[in-house]
Amino acid sequence: MVTVLLACDRDNIPKDQKNQATIAKILEDAGYTVEKLAVGPNNLQSKSKESSSKGKIGVYMVNGADIGTYKDFADGIGSYYNIKYCYFALQGWISPSTCSCKGAKTVKLSKAHDDNYSSVSYTANVSGKTTAEVMEMYKSKIAYACGSSPEELGKNLVKVMGGSTNDSNSSGSSASTIREALKKAVSGWDGEAEIRIIDDTVYVNKIKDPTTTKLVVNEFENVIYDSVSVTDANPQTTNKIILTYNGERLSLSDELAIKRFGENVLEIEPDEFVKNRNDAIAFLQRNWNKSRRDSGRQIELKVYGDLQWKTGLWTRVYLPRFFIDDYFYISRCTGDEDSTGNWTNSLTLVDYPPSFGTFEEEETTEEETEEDTEITDEEDTT
Repeated sequence: MVTVLLACDRDNIPKDQKNQATIAKILEDAGYTVEKLAVGPNNLQSKSKESSSKGKIGVYMVNGADIGTYKDFADGIGSYYNIKYCYFALQGWISPSTCSCKGAKTVKLSKAHDDNYSSVSYTANVSGKTTAEVMEMYKSKIAYACGSSPEELGKNLVKVMGGSTNDSNSSGSSASTIREALKKAVSGWDGEAEIRIIDDTVYVNKIKDPTTTKLVVNEFENVIYDSVSVTDANPQTTNKIILTYNGERLSLSDELAIKRFGENVLEIEPDEFVKNRNDAIAFLQRNWNKSRRDSGRQIELKVYGDLQWKTGLWTRVYLPRFFIDDYFYISRCTGDEDSTGNWTNSLTLVDYPPSFGTFEEEETTEEETEEDTEITDEEDTT
């Protein structure tokens, strides 16, 4: 796994060390190897110049937005710094004006008052820009994550770095209740929508058309040759689906799967929400999407490291050695380091985004029904 050099600005050393330990634990749980540097300024800069830092990633927990530091790392990586990338972890609980998720996108920056190294001319091209804008300018070298607590910052940092956290039980019963409520709200869109969590906001988005992606996994260009593992599709998976609406037979099919395994046909009936032909087509497509999730087909492979690879995106996959030329959904993405110190990404690819999960309505008992009726009757006579 990739080694992370974790540095932290000085604010209150005992608290800084505790916060740094929290971030380190979250990164380690996500699979990263973490080297904690001493709390204080310039420690990451000094460490990054050492030859032992070649191929490692820097994570700098900062309590202020300093365009001089941003630009220094953007210019230094690939030159006088041996780390291959640097993530700035903005501690929003220390400096909410500039280091909050909102401040990173809205506060225009200037040269820091205590920056005795960067000249005005050196920072001129980034002066007046926000942290987010500066990171976008130099996204091949630097990026940022934000959070209002060490725990939130750590989780957001892992997401920005392309990994995932396992915190399903960390929020207790209240989080479970929220997830169940969300599951209920979106259950009707299962198969045509996906849920994304960015910073502290939950987004429900329509699943994009896979053919619009610009990402490509190509066996001859960016795949580590001996890293590919393919789990073939279940031969019994539905490969043709039929819906009859107003006497018209509408269908979708996977001709390649039919050629390999023969037809496995599923005929479905329109539900009560199908009011016209367009509704019928959408209903057919949604059920076809759901059937693709059950194919069992999965690809695990490694590609040369790049920030473009992220969980939740689509990619074209061209693996002629395995007779694969299709679109796949990235269900998992982690960073890694090979034996020579080169950065790679491990990808898990599936046919379609996973289900929201099954939501089952609670059964109403006879006693509850009688109580509801009595209350209704009482209200009616008032």
